[in-house]
Amino acid sequence: MNRPSVTLLSAAMMLIGALAIALFLATVANDEAIQYVANWSPAAGDEQAPSFLLVYLERFGIIVSALAILAGVFFIVIGWRLRLGGLRVAYWARIGLLWLGIGAGAYIVLEVFNIFNSAAMDKEAVDFGALISAAAPALLVMLVGFGLCYWLNKNIEAGVFSGEDSLLGRETRLAWNLLIPTLTIFVLVAARPLEQTFIRSLTDKRFAGSAVPQFVGLDNYLNLLTFRLDTVNCRKSQADGPCDTRANGSIRWESIDRELLRAGYRTIFNIQLGDRSLAISGLDDDFIEAIYTTVIFTVISVAGELVIGLFMALVVNSRFRGRGAMRAVMLVPWAIPTVISARLWELMLKDTSAGIFNKILLDLGAIETPLAWLSDPSLQIPTAIIVDVWKTAPFMALILLAGLQTIPSDLYEAASVDGANPLRRFFTITLPLLRPAIAIALIFRTLDALRVFDLFNVLFGRQQLSMATYNFETLVSNQQDGYASAISVIIFIFISIFAFIYVRLLNVES
Repeated sequence: MNRPSVTLLSAAMMLIGALAIALFLATVANDEAIQYVANWSPAAGDEQAPSFLLVYLERFGIIVSALAILAGVFFIVIGWRLRLGGLRVAYWARIGLLWLGIGAGAYIVLEVFNIFNSAAMDKEAVDFGALISAAAPALLVMLVGFGLCYWLNKNIEAGVFSGEDSLLGRETRLAWNLLIPTLTIFVLVAARPLEQTFIRSLTDKRFAGSAVPQFVGLDNYLNLLTFRLDTVNCRKSQADGPCDTRANGSIRWESIDRELLRAGYRTIFNIQLGDRSLAISGLDDDFIEAIYTTVIFTVISVAGELVIGLFMALVVNSRFRGRGAMRAVMLVPWAIPTVISARLWELMLKDTSAGIFNKILLDLGAIETPLAWLSDPSLQIPTAIIVDVWKTAPFMALILLAGLQTIPSDLYEAASVDGANPLRRFFTITLPLLRPAIAIALIFRTLDALRVFDLFNVLFGRQQLSMATYNFETLVSNQQDGYASAISVIIFIFISIFAFIYVRLLNVES
């Protein structure tokens, strides 16, 4: 074993790890926002002192901090184990150095792009001094990473390191090499924004506001999700008389206690229990009603799309003349953008005889006066479900059709020989083997339905709110960034719960 080479490589790896941690800590210490908090005084003009923890989390977050520390620890540990001259450790060290060089190179490209883009936006000459100062450290890191990787690889080929490498070890390293770019993109475009949203949800941050946000803990979540159940009596004009009713026939109920009203509770629903009702009240009645609306819309629309989509998939999967044209035509509703299709339906659902649906129903004698499809609260959710099912059932059919085409025809032939009728073949062959495709279709459609925005925004505006449209109103109209971030996190949790339920109930893993 060439002990000097191994010792130098081991020391270099540990030094890189220590420098990575030190560089991250120096970046934190020299950050402008961190410096502002450290040097804050009442004379700075803010009414309240900024929170160091909030500023740190907003600037660097937990994920970035953990990755920076873990990268440094990785190089230190690998460097320490490399001194023993193990071949497997040498391979892992090579992977670390390779991605260190690639990461530094990507950083250089990004910095060059940002500087040139800023110069183009400001219509100024490129500041090559700033370009060199920004890229020089990363260039040095890239050269060191690639240089040490080349040197390490030469020592591996020369047989400096001892030990045997297994097939499992090679496959594991290959998997990590393929996963690192994916994980990097996931952190940048998904995990980091989600983390920032959660951090903001713990504050009273104002959208586009200059005030320093303060930590409020779980107050936003408590205000959004707190509700209570109370029993109330119906209103009576006479003590022994019947319950008063409205023009539409619904019963008029008493209000909840004044103390609850002063605390901010507002009645959302009344569930009739004879002459009494169960009053469901919440601190944020609009959001709880939006949850109810979204869940009802999601359950009914996705169930309808599954049934209709499965029927469409079974039809186009059979052999008949014009099957190819039918497959193309059935995707037309899905190809139309949601905003455009919603506008088209808005014209057809006008609450006058000019609306095609009212015109047809009037001509058939099914109704005596035009229906207010988009303004009558009792018709709004069914209307949204109809529009959504019309548009997205073809997408469900497309996924299920792909699943149907993977089922071998031999199974159906064998079942026919055994005397199974078409209905029995459907329940014993088609549905069990189509279960993974159904799970994928349900997850995709449920995700879209739970965060439905454009359909409700176009058809109803503020008349009927989904969770997403309420989130938009809270953020843009009320400028409550922290409160809106809490709504976003709750929507994400709802989506995760539904996805978990689908995976568990349909037993997709097996």
